[in-house]
Amino acid sequence: MNLLEVAVYAMVIGGANQPVKCTESDLGTVNCTNGLSATENEGESLRFSNGITVNKRRGISFSNGVTAHIDSAGWLEFSNGVSIRRDSPYRYRLNSGYICQLVERTMVQCQDGR
Repeated sequence: MNLLEVAVYAMVIGGANQPVKCTESDLGTVNCTNGLSATENEGESLRFSNGITVNKRRGISFSNGVTAHIDSAGWLEFSNGVSIRRDSPYRYRLNSGYICQLVERTMVQCQDGR
């Protein structure tokens, strides 16, 4: 999984209602300003510091029960009310108005894009 995906999942877990910056450390951990950090587990999963695991092996599933599906307009809707869509290879838009984008090779910033 890439840094941009980690930031988007951190936004989903946090409710997507505040700006977040996520930075990759030299140790392979991603640290986000919303208090979450993530490490990659075996396979296609991430473990966040709050104990939530995100698995992408067959779709996207969260260990806290949050599920996801694609709506008819192409948005990825999560069961907690957060929706995202990819604007470009390095940028995602959230239904809350936030935009997450790669600003450096090791940093993603999610900020209000309205």
